[in-house]
Amino acid sequence: MARRFASNTSELNVTFNSQISSNSLFKYDQSTLSGRLKEVHVSIAEPEITNKQIKPLKSTMKKMTNHRDDIIPIDDFSNGFKYESHLGRFSKNVIVVSARHPHSFFLQTIDDLAYSDNFFSKMNEFYNRCFDAQRLVISKAALRVNLCCVTRDELESDVWNRAQLLEYHPETDQCSLLLVDLGTWQECVPRSSLRHILEPFRNECVRSVPCRLAGIAPAKPEKNGLWNEYAIKTFRNVIDNVPTEVEVLDHSENGSYYVNLFVTHETFVCVNDFLLYHKIAIPIDDCKIFKPEELDPTTHEPLLAIIYEFNLQGELLAEEIKANSIKEKEEQQRKYEEEQQRQLNCRLPCIRIIDILLPSCTKLIFARYKNWVMIPWFCISSLFDPPLSENTIERFAILYKFPPVYITPLTNGILCANLKKCMTLISYNTKNSSDGYESKIALYSIDGVRKLLLNHHFDNEYIFDRLDEAREAEMKDDQDFWEIPQQNHCLIDNKKLNEESKQSKIAMLKSHKDQLENRLEKMTQSNPDYQTVLHQLMDTMEQLNVFSNDSNSSF
Repeated sequence: MARRFASNTSELNVTFNSQISSNSLFKYDQSTLSGRLKEVHVSIAEPEITNKQIKPLKSTMKKMTNHRDDIIPIDDFSNGFKYESHLGRFSKNVIVVSARHPHSFFLQTIDDLAYSDNFFSKMNEFYNRCFDAQRLVISKAALRVNLCCVTRDELESDVWNRAQLLEYHPETDQCSLLLVDLGTWQECVPRSSLRHILEPFRNECVRSVPCRLAGIAPAKPEKNGLWNEYAIKTFRNVIDNVPTEVEVLDHSENGSYYVNLFVTHETFVCVNDFLLYHKIAIPIDDCKIFKPEELDPTTHEPLLAIIYEFNLQGELLAEEIKANSIKEKEEQQRKYEEEQQRQLNCRLPCIRIIDILLPSCTKLIFARYKNWVMIPWFCISSLFDPPLSENTIERFAILYKFPPVYITPLTNGILCANLKKCMTLISYNTKNSSDGYESKIALYSIDGVRKLLLNHHFDNEYIFDRLDEAREAEMKDDQDFWEIPQQNHCLIDNKKLNEESKQSKIAMLKSHKDQLENRLEKMTQSNPDYQTVLHQLMDTMEQLNVFSNDSNSSF
């Protein structure tokens, strides 16, 4: 599986600067920021310097440690760090600093690692021993895209990392940072953890270089075109804590090295070929033409691959938040409509009563149970002469696959109470037929009732028409089916009031007529009041006749 190395083993030393897209979210105008080198008085404790330190580093640190009250040069205008690689065409002693996925990982040689350790120990010593280090805290006004700074490590408070500012969120006073030496980014970093970087610390080259496996692409990419979780886990497991070698094939303008990566487990394995063999990756020709979104919109220079990935993840997160917001609004709208429907159902009558003209007058009672129109057992029983028992109705319904629904005062209190009131409207004694089921009421479907009536050769077309209306209302969820009875009740009540008023007037007119007739019997025609009383009597009889005709026509 190992690839053949190229014969040319000449050393590649490349230096480049990193910049971040200036379209990141900042509310501060860059024109108002300082563009010059600042000098701040900072008191420091004089560190011990051993002879084992590297001479260039020693001379750099000496400028900052000779006096207890020195002028320290702060770098607040730089837009990136210098990257320097000592990777040869083929390097055996390399360390994987970080690994996000096969197209984004950082490597460092053993020699660079030893040098970096010495450098970071000095940087940590300086920031930890500054007595007035709070003067190095970065203010809100000084924040800007690409600002080079130093941040406290989130796990070890006495460790400091060089960083580059990606985003600042004023509402939370937190930042997103690129940790340049660790090859990763960190989000939600409090501004209080940031410090101005000194010029010597900023000038020191970044020795962790970005790399990507050459000649492969994800076989099953995610929505964003990146590697899926399975591919990332496999890649990390293969390169974790094992001897690593690298063959550099090429490098691009964004600073990424195209490499073949080799690890030693029980055998010597090329990671590129390993991913291809297990169909986690597919072979491609590496394209070094950058998309517009991979370029800095201001300088039009290629962005570091890890910075482009950070921007891409931010866009995907924004889309996901937007989609979740839309979904949440739709869910709220759905709940609102359900609540409106529930309130409407509460306002609707839960029963409808229809008078049935049979040899013995009875009533057809419909119950609104959820979205169904059902009939209580005692109403079904009253349609028959003699009435059917509840057990008979239940056995028949179960036999023909129309099982009843039982409601109790605990499960459906309002409906149950209304149906118990309706029991008194039935023309026979329901208690004799309840067989101990007073605490619950059985409801039957329209189809089940129709089947029962047909089985008993029921021939009342009016009842079947009413059942059809109820079945259609159930299918269409017709709310008017429940509103109509309420209106009918009002009409009936008004009609009764009018009829009672008419009967009262008729009785009054009859009494007045009788009084006038008695007076006429006692009077003679020569009496001057005779004609007046006679005309009153005729008018009264005419009014009585009109009211009597109206009353008869109303029945």
